[in-house]
Amino acid sequence: MSDISVLMTTEGTYPYGAGGVSTWCDALLRKTPDVRYTLLPIMMNPHIESKFDPPANVQGIINVPLWGIEEPAEFTADAPFAELYERKRRTSDAQIEAQFVPIFRRFLDFVNGGADPEGFGQVLVEMEDFFTVCDYSETMKSRPVWRAFCEVMQAFSRRAAEALPEAARIHQQPTLFDLTESLRWLYRFLIVLTVAPPEADVTHTTAAAFCGIPCITAKVRYGTPMIVTEHGVYLREQNLFLSRFRRLFFCKQFLLNLITAVVRANYFHADVVAPVCHYNSRWELAHGTPPHKIRVIYNGVDPELFAPAAKTDGALHVVATARIDPLKDIETFLRVAARVRETHGDVRFTVHGSVADKEYYERCLQLRRELKLDEIVTMGSAVSDVAGAYADADVVLLTSISEAFPYSVIEAMSCERAVVASDVGGVHEALEDCGILVKPRDVDGFAAAVTQLLDDRALRIRLGRRARQRVLEEFRLDHCVASYLDLYQTLARQKAAA
Repeated sequence: MSDISVLMTTEGTYPYGAGGVSTWCDALLRKTPDVRYTLLPIMMNPHIESKFDPPANVQGIINVPLWGIEEPAEFTADAPFAELYERKRRTSDAQIEAQFVPIFRRFLDFVNGGADPEGFGQVLVEMEDFFTVCDYSETMKSRPVWRAFCEVMQAFSRRAAEALPEAARIHQQPTLFDLTESLRWLYRFLIVLTVAPPEADVTHTTAAAFCGIPCITAKVRYGTPMIVTEHGVYLREQNLFLSRFRRLFFCKQFLLNLITAVVRANYFHADVVAPVCHYNSRWELAHGTPPHKIRVIYNGVDPELFAPAAKTDGALHVVATARIDPLKDIETFLRVAARVRETHGDVRFTVHGSVADKEYYERCLQLRRELKLDEIVTMGSAVSDVAGAYADADVVLLTSISEAFPYSVIEAMSCERAVVASDVGGVHEALEDCGILVKPRDVDGFAAAVTQLLDDRALRIRLGRRARQRVLEEFRLDHCVASYLDLYQTLARQKAAA
């Protein structure tokens, strides 16, 4: 079946962000030239520059900025300014109280309850419908919405506190700050409900996240088949993020409940949940995804692009291709460098990757200074020639605390490089016996593995060749693309026949 239209939704990635998800998106779009795509990227603000130039088969991009905007409808609504003005003018407190607040209360009950993803999808459609008639900003910032939010959340907190000892109950009641902050976050995350995406044969969300909401509403509204690709496990990564989030308990719990409800709704409404590794499926099954919906599709690389190349520099070199982000645990990378330097003073270390978290980057720079590594560790900028970066490596090191099926591993494998990596996510599914796995944050284990490979060139060559062969058999880009194209065609046929 040809001439398939796909709505692809992203969150913080393609085409405005770098990294593995964006790499996957760009490759899939370019390798399926007969598929007509509309992109719907959720982005931090409207001023971010594109990192990718989408191919010609991308027929439109509907940008959804969450921050840096005063009037969301100006960026997201497909309506002339006069209509937007009229929408704002006719949005009254009385109308919000009568028409929106009952829907909003049900939405909050689903968030707090978390057990009815089908009902949650329906209420998202009702909210989306309301925002085609009334102004989003006027509604979400109105007194009726604020009163309803406070009443529902305070009642929920009282019920939750009943199960606690009396001394602890006071800590369960939200403060004014808690309520204000939580509604402020909700206002941003639900901006996607102001979007009117085009109808498509298939929708494809690149995360079981807020970017999946237009796919959910299309499924409820039109029966449009929906695919969820899980790169990282969104719910797990948000749990890790919230564990570092310096806000009061109520805010963290509200955000986690909201995210959990959205994730489960993605899984429920999807026709196919396509994790990039079997590890991810454990989370999907735990949150209600029927096993028959799950189809693992491994990421793939182009073995012609990521091909073995002779190393031109004789000095030993340990390389990471990772953004500067807490999930990549660059601090452990630095501590491993310090440990290896004690016995191998001539080894260089490089982290090729952009700075995703400036505060964390400053922390890493401070640690580099403390460990006296300024002369041997280079980091803080991306590299345009990724294959060349692997060619310059003797060992490729990944110290992440969370991964799905990382491109950095299979790209290095395709280049016949020896890999030392954290045993997280689907990394072991990629490496198997072709590299060395280490528990995350185990500085001693990482240092021992890196040292072993630096000292044993024959072992590096043997592991590299074995890794390359595994990529050729299991992780080719054309295999990955063919699997998604088959999904598109199968689901589009099913929709046409319905």
